[in-house]
Amino acid sequence: MIGTNTEQIQLFMETDKPYGITFGAWTVKWWQWALSIPKDISPLSDQSGHNWNIDQPSSDVWFLVGIVGGTRNAFPHRNIKLEFGRSLLIPVLNCEANPLEYPDLKTDEDLVRHVVDDVNTVVKKDVFINGTRLSPVRVPSDPRIFKVAINEDNAFRIMNPGSTDAAADGYWIFLKPLPRGSYTIQFEGSCEFGRLNAGAFYEIIII
Repeated sequence: MIGTNTEQIQLFMETDKPYGITFGAWTVKWWQWALSIPKDISPLSDQSGHNWNIDQPSSDVWFLVGIVGGTRNAFPHRNIKLEFGRSLLIPVLNCEANPLEYPDLKTDEDLVRHVVDDVNTVVKKDVFINGTRLSPVRVPSDPRIFKVAINEDNAFRIMNPGSTDAAADGYWIFLKPLPRGSYTIQFEGSCEFGRLNAGAFYEIIII
C-alpha cells in the first residue's frame, strides 16, 4: 500500500512518452473512448464502479473517470479491481469542444481557444492517493485537433452525435504502475470559477 510513502508513487510528466506516444496523445485516446460509449453503460454515469472496464485499452493503461461536469458537489464512490502492471490515466479536470456540440465554433482555432479559455478558469484540481496529495499537470491534446465519434446516446448529453473534429485541454494525473495492494484515489476539479465540478472517489485493489 502507498500510505504516505510517496516514493512508491511514480508519475509521467507532460513531456514524457508513455508506451511510445505522448502524454497528450493518451488524453486523445481517453476522449475518443469516453465519447464513444453509450450512456447506459458509460463509466462516467456509473456510481459504483460496475462499468469501469467497458472498452478499456487492451494493454498498458487503465482509464479512470470522474463525472460529466455539473453544478453538484456529490461524486460517485467506485470500488474496482485492476490487474497489476498497467498505468492509470486520471482526468482531474478536463475540457473538450467540437462543432457538433458548439456550432458557433467554426474553425480549428475556435475549438482550441474554447478549451484553453475553459481550462484557464480552473480554481480547483485536487488529487489524493491514500491521503497523499499529488500535483496534476496541464496537458493539451496531441494533436491539438483530433477525430472523435460521438455515440448517439452519449454520457455528455451532446444532442448532435456523429464523427467530427475536436480539441481538448485539462489537468491530468498519469500514474506509472502501482504495486499490488489497496488504494484510495480521490480527485476533484472545478472550473468556470467554481460553477462546474467533477470528480470521483475510487477504492482500488490491484491484484
